[in-house]
Amino acid sequence: MTRQTLTAVVLAAVLSTVIGFALGWAASPEAANAATPQTEMVRQLKRLNVQMGALNAKTAALNSKTGDTQTAEGSVRALLTIICDYTAPINCKPR
Repeated sequence: MTRQTLTAVVLAAVLSTVIGFALGWAASPEAANAATPQTEMVRQLKRLNVQMGALNAKTAALNSKTGDTQTAEGSVRALLTIICDYTAPINCKPR
């Protein structure tokens, strides 16, 4: 390779690197901030947590009326888990 060819190759590599970084910097989104308690998603998750707690209490009350705990065979939760296992593509068993 001649000196001019080598210089052209190095210059092309440097320019393409600079152009690539410039495009990446210009197109990159702003860094995400940590979630604060005022964030809409956090409020929705808290609301969902309250609703799930209420649903869990209702399920426990229903199971106590039938004399079963939530994880015992024949309980409402166990029956729902069986239905979910046969209809959903995920594992529905409680942890």
